[in-house]
Amino acid sequence: MTTRGKAHQALTHAPTTAWTPGSKRPPHASLGQSIANSLREAIVSGSLLPGQQLKQDMISSDFNVSPAPVREALRQLESDGLVEHFPNRGVFVADIKEDEALRLLLPIRLLLESYALQQIAGQVDEDLLAQLQIQIEIMQNAADDGDVARINAADARFHELAVEASGSTHAIQLWHSIAPRIRLQFSRLTPRQADLHHVAEEHEELLAVLRTGDTVRLDAVLEEHIVGISARLMGQEARSTEDDTILSA
Repeated sequence: MTTRGKAHQALTHAPTTAWTPGSKRPPHASLGQSIANSLREAIVSGSLLPGQQLKQDMISSDFNVSPAPVREALRQLESDGLVEHFPNRGVFVADIKEDEALRLLLPIRLLLESYALQQIAGQVDEDLLAQLQIQIEIMQNAADDGDVARINAADARFHELAVEASGSTHAIQLWHSIAPRIRLQFSRLTPRQADLHHVAEEHEELLAVLRTGDTVRLDAVLEEHIVGISARLMGQEARSTEDDTILSA
């Protein structure tokens, strides 16, 4: 399949929440925002891969639009940290180096989620508990189906709901600013899970601690959930690469 074919397939097979070519765009969204939404979903779901070039003329043709809204969409994605623009080369899907994730992205996420969840620990209302439980059930059902994209969407929604419940304007704004990068990281790490059901189990534990209000335990569970598990999953790939190198020597 050509690069154009892959790009078109990724765009037209983005999750149903995204706006795709030929569909009615969401209300109040500009054409550029709608294209950005569709491309964003394709990137964070792993349909568009790190290093893949996004050609403006191809995207314009796929969406049957002029170049202007495509440029707007690509600027939004660059602001999200999901694409990189290289002068005289073009725009490419960004990659998050594992060192950057472990030493920068994940510690930032841990800091703001720890603060936000401390605000609601032990006083989570029944409506929020129900919404969080729904996301866990979606993860469980998606694991039964082997649907990594649906697991990751529910995972991100679980944390979004918890952070928004804190009422902290700064925490909410910061979380949303890094959420696309978090989902991109999910798309890389979740398939490495030995059992996809582990994702739902991890969130069950986190929800249980939130109910108790044990803030010391909450911090420990969050650190393991956000940093510890990610570090081990990254290490699995590193060990696998080393083993392949030894076997091929």
